[in-house]
Amino acid sequence: MNEINNIFVSTTFAEDDSKISGVLLTCKKANIPNIELGSNHVYEKNFKKIIKQYDFRFMVHNYFPIPRKGFVVNIASLDSYIRNLSLKHVKKAIIFCRETDAKLYTFHPGFVGDPYQASRSKKNYDFIWRQKFLKQNYQLAFSHMISSLKKIVEFAQKKHVRVAIETEGSFKKKNFGLMQKPNEYKKLFKYFTPKNLGINLNIGHLNLASRAFKFSKVKFVEDIEDYIVAIELSHNNGIEDEHLPIKRKAWYWKILKKKIFITVPKILEYRNCNISKIKQSIELLKKN
Repeated sequence: MNEINNIFVSTTFAEDDSKISGVLLTCKKANIPNIELGSNHVYEKNFKKIIKQYDFRFMVHNYFPIPRKGFVVNIASLDSYIRNLSLKHVKKAIIFCRETDAKLYTFHPGFVGDPYQASRSKKNYDFIWRQKFLKQNYQLAFSHMISSLKKIVEFAQKKHVRVAIETEGSFKKKNFGLMQKPNEYKKLFKYFTPKNLGINLNIGHLNLASRAFKFSKVKFVEDIEDYIVAIELSHNNGIEDEHLPIKRKAWYWKILKKKIFITVPKILEYRNCNISKIKQSIELLKKN
């Protein structure tokens, strides 16, 4: 059984390009106590002032606070300008977490090639690439990711902020994302410990990656469980990153009910979803 204090709601449930100020007001009226600030909002002046008007327990995700000029965060980019811009954004987000007492900052580990943009399709919320995948770029991107992570971890420790990378996963664009396969985590763990870098287990991404690369979901989770500090929840068909509400008797309950994850925060990361369905999911989690 999950306590309400361990259940967070991502603000991505709101329509794309919504104002975070309006979304938070909706959550307040619905008596939702815990919020993950998501990435699909528009820029607003003084996010910190907006956030401090509320008494939610906060987490922060990847692209928040939304920058004035849009781009796709990629700490593994082969383009040094984009990579440095991404590092600058991540550090700003860490400072934001420190100033707003956010409990966790989760960010994407990066991509082989820079996405053109995040998809706005209501069937698949994967990223969109215009260039072709080049296999020879993978190792360099992975190396850039490790280098960036070292800088981020050092900065986060100085600011006393807990950080985590999100497990990635795509079926249709499987070659572009880093940190989708079990062997990538074995390499990662040579550089970082559970004390300095956490993992936010994205259940939807795991469903996609395990199908694309044909590995056991249960075994994968067992191998990384000591690093898991949060679990992002959504349902999909194994082909598209649909971000649908969780379902009863789905495959992931076997993982969620493991004793080691009872106190780990669960984040409902839905897209274009009404508040009543979110509250239904909260009740479902509380009963299981």
